[in-house]
Amino acid sequence: MSVVDTDSIDAIGLDKEAKRVFLTIVDPLVWDSENVHLFTLQEKINTYLHFVESGELLKAMPDSEGCDIAIELILKHMPTDDAISFFDKTMQILFDKNIVLVFGPNKETGYVEQQS
Repeated sequence: MSVVDTDSIDAIGLDKEAKRVFLTIVDPLVWDSENVHLFTLQEKINTYLHFVESGELLKAMPDSEGCDIAIELILKHMPTDDAISFFDKTMQILFDKNIVLVFGPNKETGYVEQQS
């Protein structure tokens, strides 16, 4: 699964020690000038938000009760300025709902643009 599967959750993880649930979005898409990528990402994040707010997360993972929630966005490509602006706005919206948004490259490979 990935960001293009806007109606599904890509991955869920629970760090019991940190008491944090990670809802992961895998995003291999290239950034485009028409912002189709951003609209797709917005739909995916809305799906994740609904998953949390509707109680589906607790049904799927009862151990997550009382845990902090983070949406983790794993990007293949370095974000554009428009994407960074979108992330800033999205972070504030999610923060107001007690959800953290974290984003960055794959920890092992980095962004595609950084590879030789």
